[in-house]
Amino acid sequence: MIRHSLRTSFRTLGIGAVVAMAMGLAAPAAASAQSLDELGRPTEPVLQAMEGLAEQQWIPEDTRGTILRLVGFFRGTGEPGTPLPENGPVIAQFAYPTIMQNCIGGEQTAVGAATAVPGPADLPLPGVPQSQLGFVFTALGTEGVAEHQVQPMTVDWVNIHNGRHGSTVLTYNGINEGGPATLNGVADTGPGHVLMVLQGGVTTKLENGGDVNCVPFPTVGSAFVG
Repeated sequence: MIRHSLRTSFRTLGIGAVVAMAMGLAAPAAASAQSLDELGRPTEPVLQAMEGLAEQQWIPEDTRGTILRLVGFFRGTGEPGTPLPENGPVIAQFAYPTIMQNCIGGEQTAVGAATAVPGPADLPLPGVPQSQLGFVFTALGTEGVAEHQVQPMTVDWVNIHNGRHGSTVLTYNGINEGGPATLNGVADTGPGHVLMVLQGGVTTKLENGGDVNCVPFPTVGSAFVG
């Protein structure tokens, strides 16, 4: 009964909860270390604790795979998201990646990576003007973006310095045509510190010609626009 309850809980929790649990597990081994680095990514002791968590027998197989893909994503050894060139734009990662159940091939769990890019920047296409903020969301491991989107992927944002706020819909603009599915958009935030919440969904193509709607757990972030 306890194992069944744990399995059910892990299927419904966001990846942020997994990271939080890993931080708690890592505490004895990293009492003097920071849990997150300057970019908001889990540090090595936390990643090691997440690997240990994935090895527990009571962890469901799909959740185990998600945790290990997440570790690989942060270490740079897993599948990359949107490719950025060397000396590319400055990016601000959202607080944590998110997960999408029954997404890859309509069966497997995918990891969603979200970033923000302050302007001016040539990437992501079509570019981000001065005093604006670009958003990019990539569903790792998926095929390309389907022509029809079941529900929009949005970023709700507020600039705490000038009071501007809005909701930006992310759309397909030619990034990663063959996959992984990538959406992006630009917000006229003006300069200042911007707080963000990403939510919604992305409909991706399937190899058999169909499509599947992937709905991530919401994730939050912040970025400074010059």
